[in-house]
Amino acid sequence: MLGRGIGLLAAFLLVSAATPTFAADEAGTVLALTGESFLAAGGQRAPLKIGDTVHVGDQLEVTDNAKVRLQMTDGSVVTAAAGTTLKIEAFVANGSENRTAKFSLLSGLLRAVVSKMSKPSQFEVDTATGVAAVRSTDWFIRTDTGSTQVGVLKGVVSLASRATDRSVDIPARWGARVEAGKDPVPPRVWQKSEFADVINRTNLP
Repeated sequence: MLGRGIGLLAAFLLVSAATPTFAADEAGTVLALTGESFLAAGGQRAPLKIGDTVHVGDQLEVTDNAKVRLQMTDGSVVTAAAGTTLKIEAFVANGSENRTAKFSLLSGLLRAVVSKMSKPSQFEVDTATGVAAVRSTDWFIRTDTGSTQVGVLKGVVSLASRATDRSVDIPARWGARVEAGKDPVPPRVWQKSEFADVINRTNLP
């Protein structure tokens, strides 16, 4: 009996070690949504619901009549406007100490209210033409064919060209853009109407 018990324990430990755990890959939850949107992962595609968990590697597909708001595990809030496709490439947070977060914005518009960390941290959104990086701020990023545009409500955002690696720092109430194969244009003050447009497109009840 003892030998059998040891054998069963060994088999259990072997199976446990071989079974993947997904807890570390959890990136956030769906906080709010309007319309119908989908989550694509592991070759499957399913409708999103409030309370759903999103993980590293998941891709969010927001339809033209929908919006989705995510509460990330570090407290940051990310809102995807209609027509947005977003992939979570990496997300690891250690409480309020530090964070490594990376998203790919394939199309559309995001608003990110990024929580403050006590130690140097990364929060990055990549597009086909640019890379935007922040520590803690409230900002918008929009991408379409051949162009990426960033507007900043609070804090500072760095926008770099994927083609040239040159970057600009964008302060609060300013914006900048980068086009394919070019350096970012110098930042400029955004008009109230420009902020009103992106705020309206990412607002949820």
